[in-house]
Amino acid sequence: MNVHIFGIRHHGPGSARNVLRALEATQPDIILVEGPPEGSELLHWVNHRDMKPPVALLAHAKDDPKRAVFYPFTLFSPEWQAIQYGLKNKIPTEFMDMPLSQKLALAAAREATAAAEMASEEANSEEEKETKKETIAEIRRQPIAYLAEIAGFENAEEWWEQNFEMGSHPLEVFAVINEAMAALREHFMDADNLEELQREAFMRRSIRAAQKAGHQSIAVICGAWHGPALTEMPAQKADNDLLKGLPKMKVEMTWIPWTNNRLMTRSGYGAGIESPGYYEHNWKYPDDDSSRWLTLAARIFRNRQKDISAAHIIEGVKLAQSLVTLRNLQKPGLSELNEAVQTVMCMGDPEPLVLLDKELIVGQKIGEVPSGTPRSPLQVDFEKQLKSLRLKIKEADHEISLDLRKPNDLKKSILLNRLQLLGINWGSLSHRAGKGTFKETWRLYWQPELLIELIEKAVYGNTILAAARNFVKEKIQELDKLDQIVLLLNKVIPAELPDATQFLIKKMDVLAASTTDTLTLMQTVLPLVDLQKYGNVRQTDQGMIEFILRSVFYRMIVGLPVSCGGINDEQAQQTGGLIREIQQAVQLLNQTTYAEDWYEVLEKILANDATAPFIRGLVLKILYEVKRVEDTETAQHFSVALSENNDPAVSAQWLEGFLHGAAMVLILDNKIWNILFNWVSGLEDEVFEDLLPLLRRSFADYSSVEKAKLGEKVKKGGAIISKKTNNETLNVEHSLRVVPVLKHLMNIK
Repeated sequence: MNVHIFGIRHHGPGSARNVLRALEATQPDIILVEGPPEGSELLHWVNHRDMKPPVALLAHAKDDPKRAVFYPFTLFSPEWQAIQYGLKNKIPTEFMDMPLSQKLALAAAREATAAAEMASEEANSEEEKETKKETIAEIRRQPIAYLAEIAGFENAEEWWEQNFEMGSHPLEVFAVINEAMAALREHFMDADNLEELQREAFMRRSIRAAQKAGHQSIAVICGAWHGPALTEMPAQKADNDLLKGLPKMKVEMTWIPWTNNRLMTRSGYGAGIESPGYYEHNWKYPDDDSSRWLTLAARIFRNRQKDISAAHIIEGVKLAQSLVTLRNLQKPGLSELNEAVQTVMCMGDPEPLVLLDKELIVGQKIGEVPSGTPRSPLQVDFEKQLKSLRLKIKEADHEISLDLRKPNDLKKSILLNRLQLLGINWGSLSHRAGKGTFKETWRLYWQPELLIELIEKAVYGNTILAAARNFVKEKIQELDKLDQIVLLLNKVIPAELPDATQFLIKKMDVLAASTTDTLTLMQTVLPLVDLQKYGNVRQTDQGMIEFILRSVFYRMIVGLPVSCGGINDEQAQQTGGLIREIQQAVQLLNQTTYAEDWYEVLEKILANDATAPFIRGLVLKILYEVKRVEDTETAQHFSVALSENNDPAVSAQWLEGFLHGAAMVLILDNKIWNILFNWVSGLEDEVFEDLLPLLRRSFADYSSVEKAKLGEKVKKGGAIISKKTNNETLNVEHSLRVVPVLKHLMNIK
């Protein structure tokens, strides 16, 4: 019996070519591929006409979908090519590795005991051991990088590519790889890594099973690191002892689309690669002398209006070939191609390479899987809605604009909002604008991990609608604060879940009746006002929103005057900020009843001597702006608040409240300006220095133009006093003729 060990680099196009050549040379009667045995039943999908890599096997614990792992494959993955070869030639092809039913169960057991183990460790004695373990683990995880560094290469992928992926004698290449890994394992194998030893024991068990079944030529496709462990087979009893008594859990698997970005090392996938787009090019065009690649680069730059000619491509090819000669390489690698592009096409500027990295070196490819692959009913409903709404999953971050007056766009918005409720954050609302807020802009970014979230929510229902509705009903039971309920309602209404909305309204009414915290009630009013306006777009039952808004609003204004007194500076700032927001909300509502009652409460707050100085100043400014307080009365309040008999710090707090957003009052109203100017001028130097930070904060939100105008008034020593006009020379009748013109220009009716 012949066992052929082909140690490969995951996702290496040269390794894939070598595997195909080796399979042709050895003509195996069974192919064993490193991977979860539970996935063997799904291998027949690999050659389906609608299966378009990159794709991944998604495996998760049946009762805990968040406990999941991915096994990505792309067109140039050696494992993928080996599986396709086996299926095409009707050769039995199976996965061999530790079953996921046991691997995931072991992971759960480790997590359960991790805290206890950490507590029992002696920090000083264990620190050196842990450092050594980390070093060994890194070398085991990336042995290629370790060997590349010894050989003087900065880029491990380039070293492997130049030494092992361009040869024409694959069997010799695999023998050399196995020898190199054996040397590394001799010095860096972590004998304490029990799971690693168990995985390799499972692989050997698969080989023994194939031998027992009578197979005479067995091809084994595995990561290069494992090759030596499968070449020298220990006694079967030793492996059985390693695998005795392992825990198990039920596992489910399916194929899912994957992306080029998720094939990368920096995406978090351990066996990833840095340049999947470049590797796919190498797989499709192994004989490219760099001219085809540089032509693609030139096309990308041209599409961005960069002036690139055929001469640039020719000179780039010459430079790449020259670098090959200087560096004693077999052919240009990605480093040489990038240098040629930067030097010739970018005039030495590295910035344009960022664009090349995104569109060419990495690529923006996303795979597809056949519609018949196993999926939960919730996944089926999700895909059905995508097809119906003409929404496509793309790897690239992109925006879509929706007009909610159009039925199809409204349905898209509803779906995205329901997904957000479920924690499936494919889209985020980046902008809402336009007449009546009918326009929405969503930023969409698909990540394969979102399917985990989708699968996890399958317990709530078989459709997105049912799952969102049931998820919200469960969430409601966990919330016991009014502001939390309002925030959830703010998400539920655009998701159009009438049943869930009714539950929220009822609970909100109960909580509002028992809530005495005025600040909480104020925070509740704000999203309710937005909901009332937004609800018009959604054709929501405005009666429900109006009912709860009115209830919360009037409970709020009853307790607000008391809440504005007997508080410290920080509390006054917080309450004042909410008063400003409520004022904006009242103006947004544009309803006389709300406005009248709101301003009456503000008048009570202003008249109450116990009100915090900051809030009194703020309330006066609001009432002054809406003409509820006349100029003369405002000046009187200023005189009292800034009187010499007051504590300067109290006066400054009052002033800060009034001055927030009041630049135009100071610029145009000379009475108030003079009061302020005289008060500041009369402060003693030490008091002025103490109050200066607070005064600066008062003016911080003014625009540069407003500050400049106020500066001019200061330079003139106070208000600009116009010269008195001689009434005898003034022609009143003639002057009044200009009034209609001014009204027209200023749009005053």
